[in-house]
Amino acid sequence: MTIRLLDDQLISQIAAGEVVERPASIVKELMENSLDAGAGWITVDVEHGGLRRILVADDGSGIGRDELPLAVARHATSKIDSLDGLEAVASLGFRGEALASIASVAQLTLTSRAGDADRAHAVTPGAQPGQGDTVRPAALDRGTRVEVRELFARIPARRKFLRAPATEFAHIRKAFNQLALSRFDIGFVLRHDGTEIARLAPADDLDNMQARVDKLIGGPFGEHAVAVDEQAAGMRLSGWIATPGFSRGQADRQYSYVNNRPIRDKVFNHGVRLAYRDLLHNQRHPAYVLYLDVDPRQVDVNAHPAKAEVRFRESRLVHDFVFRSVQRALAAVEARPHAAREVDLPVREPAAPPHGADEITPRPVSRLFDSPGSATDIPSIAQTRAAYAFQMPSDFTAAPADAPADDAITQSATPQADADDTPTLGYALAQLHDIYILAQNRQGLILVDMHAAHERVLYEQLKQEYSQGRIQSKRLLVPETLSLAEAEAAAVERHADALEAVGLEITRAGPTTALLRGVPALLANEDYVALAYDMVADLGDGLRGPQAVRDRIDDVLADMGCKAAVKAGRRLTLAEMNALLRDMEHTDRAGHCNHGRPSWVQVDMSGLDRLFMRGK
Repeated sequence: MTIRLLDDQLISQIAAGEVVERPASIVKELMENSLDAGAGWITVDVEHGGLRRILVADDGSGIGRDELPLAVARHATSKIDSLDGLEAVASLGFRGEALASIASVAQLTLTSRAGDADRAHAVTPGAQPGQGDTVRPAALDRGTRVEVRELFARIPARRKFLRAPATEFAHIRKAFNQLALSRFDIGFVLRHDGTEIARLAPADDLDNMQARVDKLIGGPFGEHAVAVDEQAAGMRLSGWIATPGFSRGQADRQYSYVNNRPIRDKVFNHGVRLAYRDLLHNQRHPAYVLYLDVDPRQVDVNAHPAKAEVRFRESRLVHDFVFRSVQRALAAVEARPHAAREVDLPVREPAAPPHGADEITPRPVSRLFDSPGSATDIPSIAQTRAAYAFQMPSDFTAAPADAPADDAITQSATPQADADDTPTLGYALAQLHDIYILAQNRQGLILVDMHAAHERVLYEQLKQEYSQGRIQSKRLLVPETLSLAEAEAAAVERHADALEAVGLEITRAGPTTALLRGVPALLANEDYVALAYDMVADLGDGLRGPQAVRDRIDDVLADMGCKAAVKAGRRLTLAEMNALLRDMEHTDRAGHCNHGRPSWVQVDMSGLDRLFMRGK
């Protein structure tokens, strides 16, 4: 086999394979050049999903006539001129390969007019580098315009791998959105086949920035968005994260930036994901738009040919900072969740009764928690642990000692609601369809999903007891035999302490068998054998490191809380409902269950007044 030098055209096309994957790659590279040129407006116009034509125009500083041929040459750039410049690069483009690589696989025309030039000029590089680079006069008011036609026409084999125009345009739209969210001070326009898809004016205040985020990501994100702004150790994290109610089945609403550069980074993403660990389960993904500002010398942006990945010098520091910042923002909204949980009831005209129907006779309203003939026998909130623990499959809940007495509960609700010391979630009024708790606080009506709320209460208490080594276990009279693989049986021996910490007492009895001798007391009446198999299977898969084991244990504790929580269809007494409300108020993240569903919402008095047209 003979070793020989590659010709320049083949070198350019190989380089293009790293830079130009599809039409969206071209849009990204050209828009980044426009951003680096100081553009105030950037227009992207594509045809046939970018397969036929891509045009990116800006009103930036432009390129001088004499530099146009150099602009389309390989490894030519104005962004850096030394190794020190590369280590502290702040521009989006710096590799000097984009235009040359695009020109090697498509027909490219570069037209530009520098700010002090009397007219614009254009250049169309040929297939071979250095051929056809004749500069000619052109018409352009200011800035730069790059037109790319017939992508991969010179490489038919690669064109076959492109998808349908609609699919390719979806990728272009994603790249456009990603860069439009990186700079709010710049206007952006996107057209496809002559139709204007998006026009984004420059945003100069927080409201307009939020409006752009809502428009590009979707209205529901804005309804659940929580602002983040944290600074520490020379870093700043800002942007928006969505509450767990906007979780996604895939990671398609995650936008992360480092020094305004769109990135995909495992360290950054894992920090965010870890902050949601106790709020999202079952393969749900958080949504966020986050901006990390850091010293350029602390991040290597030259780690990927397409500049999509970066490396941090202090990756652990960055990870912990991102995790703590997002965790604090989530904790803050859970601690004061009124604005995020207010429900605006739609106002609808009541339906008219059928013609000729008898007049409806109002029926007296009775509390759903009352037993027949026991209106005066409502239990007190002060009857706490015994009654509450007996009714609910839990030994972790207790009403506070200073809870109101019976007479405070049976009085009219209005004076109680006006009291200055009314708790955040108020006092229970009734139970609706044995699923929801209706409560009244000073602002209006509280609706609680009792299963979701109790699930979170149990989960947080289980975590606390796990950290203190106090999860109660119940010994089985007759041990259950578990049939395992060899790796799983070995894992039982290696992780016996971890299993015991969650209430599972499992001992190895042979090469492929184990005995389940003890189970969590909470699950004594549940399918604890399935839990044991799941836990052992995960440990047998080779969980690496203490954090991986702890993550799995958290999942087990969440499942235990879900299975042990009060179920829909369970009739609760007034004391039990109030005890649950008090527990929620003293529980972290009580606004959502372990799966991200909201546990309670609020309807304020103004919403109820609008519903019944009071004051009109």
